[in-house]
Amino acid sequence: MVDPITTRRFGFRCVFFALCALIIFLKMLPLSTIPRSIPGPDLLFCLTAVWIMRRPRWAPVGLIVLVHLIADILFLRPIGLWPAISLLGYEYLRRKAGGQTEISVPVEIGLAAATFAVLVAANALFHVIFGLGQPAFSVLLLHIVMTVVAYPFVIAVSHFLVRVRRARPTELDGSGIAI
Repeated sequence: MVDPITTRRFGFRCVFFALCALIIFLKMLPLSTIPRSIPGPDLLFCLTAVWIMRRPRWAPVGLIVLVHLIADILFLRPIGLWPAISLLGYEYLRRKAGGQTEISVPVEIGLAAATFAVLVAANALFHVIFGLGQPAFSVLLLHIVMTVVAYPFVIAVSHFLVRVRRARPTELDGSGIAI
């Protein structure tokens, strides 16, 4: 018989993958033929960061890398660059919030915003080093701002609609990580 915790964890991993696929699909839709002057938020980063900060075992490393590699292929970005850079940020967020059950939302938003800014700067640095095309500095700053603005909304959707909540002290295993 399968353990209920394992079944629940697998179910939420499937939900995470489905939400990521939905974000990628919606981003690929040709909703407008006019170029946008303001870049949209990185909802894939927001969703992954929220899930890692609240329930780290529901978003394993392999699943995160798979989703980001699929996004790189479909968005015609350099394959593997953003997944490698963002994985470092996600693991930093996992270590910062993994064992704690009492992180306030403003601290979580600040931590995610600072991490995303560093990741975007590292990505831009690699683009410069390898001579890849990159957007202007102002566009990168707008992208960071839009992602930070969208982050609380992703928290709200994850919390109220998908029921991804921070673990209670009774839901922690022996090492202090949420089950």
